[in-house]
Amino acid sequence: MCNGSTTDFGSVCIGSNPVGTTRSMISATRAIVLNHLRYGDNSLIVNLYTESMGRQAVFVKGTFSKKSAMRLALFQPLHLVETDLYHRANRQMQRVSNIHICYPFQSIPFNPVKNSIALFIAEVLHKTLKEEESNPELFCFLFHTIQALDLNDCGTANFHLVFLVHYSRHLGFYLKYDHLFPQLFEMSFENLDSLQINHHQRNTLTECLLEYYSIHVANFGKLKSFSVLRNIFQDK
Repeated sequence: MCNGSTTDFGSVCIGSNPVGTTRSMISATRAIVLNHLRYGDNSLIVNLYTESMGRQAVFVKGTFSKKSAMRLALFQPLHLVETDLYHRANRQMQRVSNIHICYPFQSIPFNPVKNSIALFIAEVLHKTLKEEESNPELFCFLFHTIQALDLNDCGTANFHLVFLVHYSRHLGFYLKYDHLFPQLFEMSFENLDSLQINHHQRNTLTECLLEYYSIHVANFGKLKSFSVLRNIFQDK
């Protein structure tokens, strides 16, 4: 039983720790922000995907204080950060002592299409990243994918399609040619504009990819962010 307050955000608890537990260890790591939830009047619960410890839920106190160094803007989806975590192996909620942006976005917050795709990718990651252990290859893929989205200047509307195809390899169920357009498997983030499709085809491809994910990922469900992409793509 938890000796503190509870939250439904990832079924974690906040409060005192059991007597005799292992002491916290400070660990410096890069991380990707997946999402956040306000907790109480002045705090956040943040889901991170870290380079050294995989997925971690962290409690950030005083986020809405004017004097706080850890403001809400740091914890927007897909922000790339460096942080010092007070990590305890048998604790479901970790704490941060320091966090800062390690790659300032140049375009994602200011471009409606990129911002919508970022929210879509963040929701996919939230539903698929479960392991609390280091996976350097996967972390580097995700880190560079987010940088590529920020720096991309053509074919952006196809970005999430290429991401879903290549990300499936890291999840262990790499898509096959007979499921989708063969051209998708020959694409990278550098030649997104080579896929010439209309918004109806793009939405259909996205639906097929998400259906494939739902077959292979437990409790994947429906993505709320996809409805936003549908509307954005009508003009693309």
